Amino acid sequence: MRPEGEYVDVTPEDWAEFEEHFDKRKVELGNCARPYGSPCHHEHACIRCPMLRVNPKMLPRLTEIEKDLVLRRKRAEEEQWLGEIEGIDMTLTFVRTKQADAARLTRRTPVTLGIPTTRRPE
Repeated sequence: MRPEGEYVDVTPEDWAEFEEHFDKRKVELGNCARPYGSPCHHEHACIRCPMLRVNPKMLPRLTEIEKDLVLRRKRAEEEQWLGEIEGIDMTLTFVRTKQADAARLTRRTPVTLGIPTTRRPE
């Protein structure tokens, strides 16, 4: 449906850039799902980003991060760093949401779609 002039052959440089985009989306906890060619709006604060898709294998790492945040929050309370407490609370909310999402993925059972067949003409 598009005009013919909009279709061009992909150059090796274009293809390399496309592949690099997806290689750079691999992060410690899983994958970044932001669209091709889009910048990171969260300055690589992946825990807070809704585009982070946590690999369920990384649940133990999320638990470590949560424990560290709880310790940091305790210190912030002792020092009365109110801005720090607010930021840590926000990050803890995101961590716990990501944990729940990843845990839910581990409970999913595979769906059997069956083997496709062709219909015989009647």
